[in-house]
Amino acid sequence: MQATTKRTTVCIDTRRTVNMLAMSRKPGDVAKESHEQFIRNLLKDKMGWPRREPAPESIKAAAKQMAATLMARDKAVADAKAAQKAAAEVVA
Repeated sequence: MQATTKRTTVCIDTRRTVNMLAMSRKPGDVAKESHEQFIRNLLKDKMGWPRREPAPESIKAAAKQMAATLMARDKAVADAKAAQKAAAEVVA
Protein backbone atom coordinates (compact mmCIF):
# COMPACT_ATOMS: atom_id res chain seq x y z
CA MET A 1 0.00 0.00 0.00
CA GLN A 2 1.34 3.37 -0.98
CA ALA A 3 1.04 6.36 1.33
CA THR A 4 -0.47 9.47 -0.20
CA THR A 5 1.56 12.62 -0.10
CA LYS A 6 0.13 15.71 1.48
CA ARG A 7 0.47 18.88 -0.51
CA THR A 8 0.28 22.27 1.13
CA THR A 9 0.18 24.58 -1.89
CA VAL A 10 -3.17 25.03 -3.63
CA CYS A 11 -2.55 25.04 -7.39
CA ILE A 12 -4.78 26.69 -9.96
CA ASP A 13 -6.05 23.39 -11.36
CA THR A 14 -7.24 22.32 -7.92
CA ARG A 15 -8.92 25.70 -7.44
CA ARG A 16 -10.70 25.40 -10.79
CA THR A 17 -11.99 21.93 -10.05
CA VAL A 18 -13.22 22.83 -6.58
CA ASN A 19 -14.71 26.11 -7.79
CA MET A 20 -16.78 24.36 -10.46
CA LEU A 21 -18.12 21.88 -7.90
CA ALA A 22 -18.90 24.65 -5.42
CA MET A 23 -20.64 26.81 -8.02
CA SER A 24 -23.01 23.98 -8.92
CA ARG A 25 -24.36 23.60 -5.38
CA LYS A 26 -28.05 24.20 -4.74
CA PRO A 27 -29.29 26.56 -1.98
CA GLY A 28 -30.41 23.58 0.12
CA ASP A 29 -26.89 22.19 0.05
CA VAL A 30 -25.49 25.55 1.13
CA ALA A 31 -27.93 25.62 4.05
CA LYS A 32 -26.61 22.27 5.28
CA GLU A 33 -22.90 23.09 4.89
CA SER A 34 -21.42 26.53 4.31
CA HIS A 35 -19.46 27.34 1.17
CA GLU A 36 -16.23 27.69 3.13
CA GLN A 37 -16.53 24.33 4.89
CA PHE A 38 -17.51 22.57 1.66
CA ILE A 39 -14.57 24.07 -0.21
CA ARG A 40 -12.16 23.33 2.62
CA ASN A 41 -13.24 19.67 2.67
CA LEU A 42 -12.88 19.36 -1.11
CA LEU A 43 -9.44 20.97 -1.05
CA LYS A 44 -8.33 18.64 1.71
CA ASP A 45 -9.60 15.64 -0.28
CA LYS A 46 -7.87 16.77 -3.47
CA MET A 47 -4.60 17.51 -1.69
CA GLY A 48 -4.40 14.29 0.31
CA TRP A 49 -5.29 15.63 3.77
CA PRO A 50 -7.68 13.59 5.94
CA ARG A 51 -10.79 15.51 6.93
CA ARG A 52 -10.21 14.76 10.61
CA GLU A 53 -6.90 16.67 10.60
CA PRO A 54 -6.81 20.45 10.76
CA ALA A 55 -6.26 22.11 7.42
CA PRO A 56 -3.04 24.00 6.77
CA GLU A 57 -3.21 27.79 6.48
CA SER A 58 -2.92 27.70 2.68
CA ILE A 59 -6.09 25.62 2.41
CA LYS A 60 -7.93 27.81 4.92
CA ALA A 61 -6.97 30.99 3.07
CA ALA A 62 -7.95 29.58 -0.32
CA ALA A 63 -11.29 28.29 1.01
CA LYS A 64 -12.08 31.63 2.64
CA GLN A 65 -11.28 33.56 -0.56
CA MET A 66 -13.27 31.21 -2.79
CA ALA A 67 -16.24 31.19 -0.39
CA ALA A 68 -16.29 35.00 -0.27
CA THR A 69 -16.64 35.07 -4.06
CA LEU A 70 -19.51 32.59 -3.98
CA MET A 71 -21.27 34.39 -1.12
CA ALA A 72 -21.04 37.69 -3.04
CA ARG A 73 -22.52 35.95 -6.10
CA ASP A 74 -25.38 34.49 -4.01
CA LYS A 75 -26.07 37.90 -2.44
CA ALA A 76 -26.18 39.58 -5.85
CA VAL A 77 -28.65 36.96 -7.11
CA ALA A 78 -30.85 37.37 -4.02
CA ASP A 79 -30.78 41.18 -4.35
CA ALA A 80 -31.74 40.96 -8.03
CA LYS A 81 -34.64 38.65 -7.22
CA ALA A 82 -35.83 40.98 -4.45
CA ALA A 83 -35.64 43.99 -6.78
CA GLN A 84 -37.54 42.12 -9.48
CA LYS A 85 -40.21 41.13 -6.97
CA ALA A 86 -40.51 44.70 -5.70
CA ALA A 87 -40.82 46.00 -9.26
CA ALA A 88 -43.53 43.44 -10.02
CA GLU A 89 -45.49 44.52 -6.92
CA VAL A 90 -45.31 48.20 -7.94
CA VAL A 91 -46.66 47.42 -11.41
CA ALA A 92 -49.48 45.24 -10.09
